[in-house]
Amino acid sequence: MQTILAVETSTQACSACLKRGEDVYLEYELAPQKHADRLLPMVDSVLKQAGIRPGEIDALAYGEGPGAFTGIRIAAGVIQGLAFAWQKPVVSVSTLEALAWQGYQASGQAQWWACLDARMQELYVQSCRIESGVLASDSAQLVSEVQALAMIKDSGISQGVGDIDQVFPAIQAAFGHWESALPSAEAVAAIAAQRPEQAFDVEEVLPQPVYLRNDVADKKPTPTA
Repeated sequence: MQTILAVETSTQACSACLKRGEDVYLEYELAPQKHADRLLPMVDSVLKQAGIRPGEIDALAYGEGPGAFTGIRIAAGVIQGLAFAWQKPVVSVSTLEALAWQGYQASGQAQWWACLDARMQELYVQSCRIESGVLASDSAQLVSEVQALAMIKDSGISQGVGDIDQVFPAIQAAFGHWESALPSAEAVAAIAAQRPEQAFDVEEVLPQPVYLRNDVADKKPTPTA
């Protein structure tokens, strides 16, 4: 796949990216609660910047989550609509994998814990590694602060990336190197380009958001000491 259109709306950041070989066209902004209004104009903008038509796109990609419930539904829904309209295959990419790739691009370090605030005194974490320029990962998990600290210590990985530094300063302090970041469609596109075999046809499988927490309406915050 040489030309990929990707979107990412899992956090307060909203972005769209057109990757054509080594050329990258990106629209990225912080747009809390405005993703539904901003995403399609961003898609239109990157297509115009690249000077290509939908028919020239090889595949679509989206950040599947975990992340904000409304945000990841928006990304999945927009990509589903575009895939049906343009008859394009789709690749889903973990939001946390996107963060790990951004950490790798920023520092060159190959092993990362990606961490996102999940609210309710919990966080989403995923251990990722880059081998020969290709990202691989373990499963994403929803954990408590205590669980995250134990996992980080046991892993021996000293690089972390994400948005939890203000909410979980002890977790940030557990890393030797920390990158503050929100996921970007540019990273989603880069990872999707590594996984052409994972592209699926929306006539057979619909793009799905990954929540990790399905009982959010019933769950009570953990009491603090």
